[in-house]
Amino acid sequence: MHTPTSIDIITPALYANPAELHARYATLRRDSPVVWVDHPAYRPFWAVTRHADIVEISQNNELFINAPRLTLIPKTAEAHQASIGMGREKSVRTIIDMDEPDHRKYRTVTQNWFLGRGVAKLAPRIEVIAKRYVDLIAEKGGTCDFARDIANWVPLTVIMGILGLPEEDAPFILKSTQALLAASDPDLQRDQNLYGTAEFQQLFAYLNDFVQRWRKEPTDDLGSVIANGLVDGAPMGLLETLSYLLIASTAGHETTSSAMGGGMLALIEQPAALATLRADPSLWETTADEVVRFVSPVRHFLRTAVKDTVVGGVQVRAGEAVCMFYLSANRDETVFDAPFEFRPGRTPNRHLGFGTGAHYCLGRLLALAELRALFRELLARTSAIQLDGEPQWTESNFVGALKSLPVRVRMN
Repeated sequence: MHTPTSIDIITPALYANPAELHARYATLRRDSPVVWVDHPAYRPFWAVTRHADIVEISQNNELFINAPRLTLIPKTAEAHQASIGMGREKSVRTIIDMDEPDHRKYRTVTQNWFLGRGVAKLAPRIEVIAKRYVDLIAEKGGTCDFARDIANWVPLTVIMGILGLPEEDAPFILKSTQALLAASDPDLQRDQNLYGTAEFQQLFAYLNDFVQRWRKEPTDDLGSVIANGLVDGAPMGLLETLSYLLIASTAGHETTSSAMGGGMLALIEQPAALATLRADPSLWETTADEVVRFVSPVRHFLRTAVKDTVVGGVQVRAGEAVCMFYLSANRDETVFDAPFEFRPGRTPNRHLGFGTGAHYCLGRLLALAELRALFRELLARTSAIQLDGEPQWTESNFVGALKSLPVRVRMN
């Protein structure tokens, strides 16, 4: 018999209060690192909060599979989506959803774009975009909402260009992304039962128009590569193609936006780190990873055990779900020295912000390149950065980001 924990770490509103959330994570890591959660709003699962246990699950993708449950969605939303034929298993099939061998086959379609050489070719474009948005801060007189005006747009502008989507459509992509990935936030959701379904359908229709164009007239853009991708020598199905473009155009920017906003707040709150990076910009080569560790944009993913096993000394039965809480793992005191300090150049840095194992984030190098480009440009052209209002985090237990980060900077 499972004894559920009384410590709540999944109510979305908690994620707008990082201090309280981290205190609860710390208690679970110490006392119950693998614990049964039977929350009234969600189907039950095992919460896994310790770094070592999450690594074990992630690196054993034959025992712990992605299907059928990838993220925490309220039972009411799951039931409503199923009633209208919009359950995840019927409506989307991204490389994040896939298990082996399909995952590796589909991942290969775009892999060269995200390896070292592919990202190196994109570096000049990324630097131009970073400069453009630091110029915008200057045009605003040094006062802006860094989350809304800068962090939201830099990665989105980059991915729109890489995919070959018109930049003027970026506001539509941003709105759709926020509704899909932070659907629990009352400022972003349209219908608590649909959980982003309306935006999902609109985005699929939008992307389908481009797929048809790219298949008739291929281009050199990543979007066209996906639209014309082959798996086992045959064209990808339309569902897989649209899902591929969906994940590239949404997760391809939202997680990096989150890292940029959260990284900016960390530097403001820890001025010694900011001073260190001003004195030695070369530290960004490793500090970009520290941003991802510290922010942990993706808060969780679920896996399902295919047979009875043991995790962290706890019996997990076949068919039971385990939820990996990366934000907790990246503050694990047994892995990271002074985990609540933002440390420029932290090495080693075995964070799980990009996951680990077979599903290690495909866009990792691109995200790190964008973080380096923006922060190097920003710190080189400013002499002071401070808060100009109260930061606001999204109420989301899946992808977390700052909704608002008012700042005032002094330009050089």
